[in-house]
Amino acid sequence: MRSFADLPGRVLELAREHERIALVLIDAFGWAFVQRHRDHPLLRRLEIEPIASQFPSTTTAHLTTLYTALPVAEHGLYEWRVYEPRLGRVILPLPFLISGDNEPLALDPRDVVPSPTLFERLPVPATVLQPQAIWPSRYGSAAFAGADVHPFATLEEGMARLGERPGLTYLYWDGVDAAGHRHGPSSPAFDAAARAALDALAAAPLPAGTLLVVTADHGQIDVTALDELDVIWPELPDRLRRDPGGQPLWPAGSARDCFLHVDDPAAVAGELAERLGDRAEVRLAAELFPGAGPRLRERLADVCVLPAPGRMAWVRAFPSHERRFRGHHGGLTPAEAETWVGTLTI
Repeated sequence: MRSFADLPGRVLELAREHERIALVLIDAFGWAFVQRHRDHPLLRRLEIEPIASQFPSTTTAHLTTLYTALPVAEHGLYEWRVYEPRLGRVILPLPFLISGDNEPLALDPRDVVPSPTLFERLPVPATVLQPQAIWPSRYGSAAFAGADVHPFATLEEGMARLGERPGLTYLYWDGVDAAGHRHGPSSPAFDAAARAALDALAAAPLPAGTLLVVTADHGQIDVTALDELDVIWPELPDRLRRDPGGQPLWPAGSARDCFLHVDDPAAVAGELAERLGDRAEVRLAAELFPGAGPRLRERLADVCVLPAPGRMAWVRAFPSHERRFRGHHGGLTPAEAETWVGTLTI
């Protein structure tokens, strides 16, 4: 495999060869952190292959790829915030809310998440294990179609259920990513969360013959500075496109890849690039997705601001909790964009 986008196809192949597969995704535990924790007993047992994340290096993009077996260029849900053409608004696909208002989306999740899912394509039964804080979920009701979904209260409880059923059992864990956002990936708290996840997985009572597959969606980078684009350029809000109510559209993406829907993309990109200098790279969004399919093209913003390492960029007029983050992802640095797959037959 060269990319995370190849993983769903590989899982489909493995499901024809193995009676039991335990697939575990540890959010944000990218390649840099595998190298950092390479002496952990579990990592020493795994056969590990480094692969590339997709761009953007985000959870929404990669989970949707895993669940639909489609690359981000085809499924179109490229970031935490994306434009939804049916509403003319920017939405949060994973919590299934309208950005800013945090109102539930008045949409059928199957209209947002493409089908059939990976679980519907599998030739074997599928079980999904999710932290109880994020299940039930309207996004998940479409993304996990074809699987039996069970919440777990603690990571140890979830890992204990990995080998209960034949077929594919998939477990998602967000604790490492959460620790990185709050404390930064260079922090002791991040390393403690990573070791706890690896320890719990190593202790999982998997039946003999189970194929264990472990992966991550992306990595993280420490961030210490925020550039507020409408402070740097006060006229920027007037250049944003409008929603059906006449209000400026929220930025899409996140603070490591801030996507803007604007009236004159080339002019806006040029002005932001001049004002930001070496604090960020400013690109026309379409240049970053040369193979975009119709679902991505109808959602994709016009301009993307990619902050330099250690920095974030956002628009002050659209308050976001990300300004408090100590660690983040979404950009193209190796720490964000390199991931891995490890396998082990128990």
